[in-house]
Amino acid sequence: MRPIRRPVEVGLTILFGYFFIAVAFGAGGRAVGLPPVATAGFSVFVFAGASQFMALSLLAQGAGAIAVTLATLVLNLRHVVMSLALRDRIRGSRVPRPILAFGITDEVFAATASQPGGIGDTDLLVTELLAYAGWVGGTIVGYLIGGLLPPSLEQAMGIALYAMFVALIVPALRSFPRFLAPALAAGLLNWGLQGLGVPTGISLLVSIPAVAVLFGVDPKWSPA
Repeated sequence: MRPIRRPVEVGLTILFGYFFIAVAFGAGGRAVGLPPVATAGFSVFVFAGASQFMALSLLAQGAGAIAVTLATLVLNLRHVVMSLALRDRIRGSRVPRPILAFGITDEVFAATASQPGGIGDTDLLVTELLAYAGWVGGTIVGYLIGGLLPPSLEQAMGIALYAMFVALIVPALRSFPRFLAPALAAGLLNWGLQGLGVPTGISLLVSIPAVAVLFGVDPKWSPA
């Protein structure tokens, strides 16, 4: 029987990881000329690391607001799939579902979905609030100290976002080794589509639900 991690423990793990990554985002926002309110607003209202870094890259290339908004929307559509995957496992009615849906990120989903059985709505909210605090707080700190960090350190912090996701998903794969198959299938499909020139957001939008549907028709893939 696997030990169930408490929501505070999970949330603090994500908080510390998010904080230092968000510092890089805050510093990047300052570097591309965004005002402090706009940089903080990205983290307050979007709360999606990969999309926010992509938005900074597009802004640095001179992309307009409409292009940045659409690209961010497409890349974030994968969160709809993650929210639907957790919906039927959430127990309780004290927290409105739209609030819980807003707090779902890749890392929150990976850490929560790996837990067996039902998920308390207040437990999920605690995890999300801690993750949110780390991300928004790190963004503000990063903007304030922007220009003081060496460029190599900022780049390393950005890469840490993906390293943290790997650190969260590996324990789940060890507990449920059969999930390695759909994980690899989704990764290979995404890699193949991008190799054909499909934009990142669209390739993720196609690969995640396609593999989820393919494996989800068989109830043995449910972690509950």
